[in-house]
Amino acid sequence: MTRHTIVCLSSQPWSDGMWTNKQHVMSRLGRQHRVLFVNFGPQTLPALVRKKAEMGQKGGLFAAALEPAVAEHEGVTVLDFLAPRVGVRALGPSHPWSVFCTFEVRLHLLRRYLERSGITDAIIWVYHPGYGPECAELPRRLLVYDCVDEYGALPEYRDDAGWLRDRESALCRSADLVFTTSQGLHDAKRPLNPEHTHLVHNVGDFAHFSRASAAETSVPADLQTLPRPVIGFLGAVSGYKVDIPWLLEVARRHREASIVLIGPVGLGDGGAGTAALEAEPNVHLLGYRPYESLPGYVKGFDVAVIPYRHNEYTAGVFPIKFFELLASGKPLVVSDLPSLRAFYDRVHVAHDANEFVAACERALSAPEVGRDARLALAAENTWEHRVARMMAHVERALAHQPSEASA
Repeated sequence: MTRHTIVCLSSQPWSDGMWTNKQHVMSRLGRQHRVLFVNFGPQTLPALVRKKAEMGQKGGLFAAALEPAVAEHEGVTVLDFLAPRVGVRALGPSHPWSVFCTFEVRLHLLRRYLERSGITDAIIWVYHPGYGPECAELPRRLLVYDCVDEYGALPEYRDDAGWLRDRESALCRSADLVFTTSQGLHDAKRPLNPEHTHLVHNVGDFAHFSRASAAETSVPADLQTLPRPVIGFLGAVSGYKVDIPWLLEVARRHREASIVLIGPVGLGDGGAGTAALEAEPNVHLLGYRPYESLPGYVKGFDVAVIPYRHNEYTAGVFPIKFFELLASGKPLVVSDLPSLRAFYDRVHVAHDANEFVAACERALSAPEVGRDARLALAAENTWEHRVARMMAHVERALAHQPSEASA
């Protein structure tokens, strides 16, 4: 097997407690390839100097402005480049100064780093569409756009999304490969690059979440003491994504139950709509919990739920938590999401609040029904399988290019 250098232009920091595609994919690629993970988000010069000093990397302000802080994390090299903090909310994300500070400075410094490191044949693997077609100007062998969200529909962009959609369209056309995680995203992006766009849907960490059914896994104390049954949700509790009225309905109609929500509250929307949840006595917003502890929390669920809203964003979403929760063996209730329809025979499906309550009731009444089928499906859809599928496309694309190709 050929060992590649893969440069990931992420849309979140490596250390983000809510791991998504970026960390899952790159951590597994790092087992066989050299992976450079470029962190996302503002990085001021003083903060970068402090970070480099803490890691024993010498250099003053001038060096920090040009060279990244470098950290190793289990086979992945994480790079922090200077990214000046700007008033994006005041200026708007499409303002030239916002785009320059958020994307263009980092691209310029990354190019300098790759050239100084003698890296001319990297696979540039892009997650944030805001980087745009300029990614194709990096020294590279292949340009991959891994499209995991409809970014233009996210709260921070949707009121000013035209610039982002333009940059994404140009990125798709420039890319040698475009991966999409759901049928909705595939239908939207494929016309931009018909021959090289591939649907490779999201998966889950089976090995991790199957620990929820292990005897040695304990339920955390803050969940053990709650009244049962426990109806549990795992993920960011955001009003633009989660159907809060559905959760309120089941909480009010089943006061004996505990509605437990594990994950950051209001991420991306400032907490819009979550105040009503906090007012319900049997709704428990536990907030962020470390990834290692999640199987224990899921073990304490009697039924797991994914009550997503129907909107432009969720039309293209494939929740990672879908296969994670199936891996626990717990019964699962989902809203009618286009990306999940192929798997409806393994879960309970709801189209409105009344159906959601009824689906939870059915799941609670027969928790073991379909358990083996849920586990089997989860075992077939792991990150290892997904990465292998994507790398098969990568190798085919590379086979049709001369080895010395570079932008």
